[in-house]
Order: sequence, then structure tokens, then C-alpha cells
Amino acid sequence: MRHLALAGAAMAILVSSGAMAQTNAAREAARANFGQADVNGDGKLSRREFRMFVNANAEDGLGQAGMVRRFSAYDRAFARVDQNGSGFVTPAELSAIQGD
Repeated sequence: MRHLALAGAAMAILVSSGAMAQTNAAREAARANFGQADVNGDGKLSRREFRMFVNANAEDGLGQAGMVRRFSAYDRAFARVDQNGSGFVTPAELSAIQGD
């Protein structure tokens, strides 16, 4: 149960670290990871694509993505980011969750 609580806290911000703004390099890496994960090029991420996005961010050491991956909290993270419940994550939703 403690792991789920940690994962819940970690997934709140996937590619930023706390309230601190990301560096330009980290933002660019996250944008590149989004583009690579968006396999069909529709500008939004399905659950499968979102998982690839989180994994890429974790590999790059971005934000708390590593913790989401470690605790396999992909579904909870997706639900948190998909604010309109469309079943997809958009760049606007990611920006909103990051406080950009």
C-alpha cells in the first residue's frame, strides 16, 4: 500500500520535479520523447503510447517518470494526466499537470 501511495505522488508530475521548472534541455527531451511515443502521429498519446513516453522519460532521468515505471503506476498516472477523460493524453494536458 505504501508503494501505491508513493507511486500516486510520483505520477502527479511526470516530467517535472516538484514545483521547480524544467530546464530547457529537459523540456526538449520530453517533447522529443512525446513525438517518438506518438507512433501514429495524431498529436496525442494512447495508453500504450503514454507508457512508452513514461519509459523514455525514465530512461532520460526526467522528473518522476522513473518512479512511475518502478511502481508500474502507468494506469494511475494516465488517469491523472488525462484530465478530460478522453482516453488520450495531449500536450496541453501534460503542460497543465506540470504547471506550465
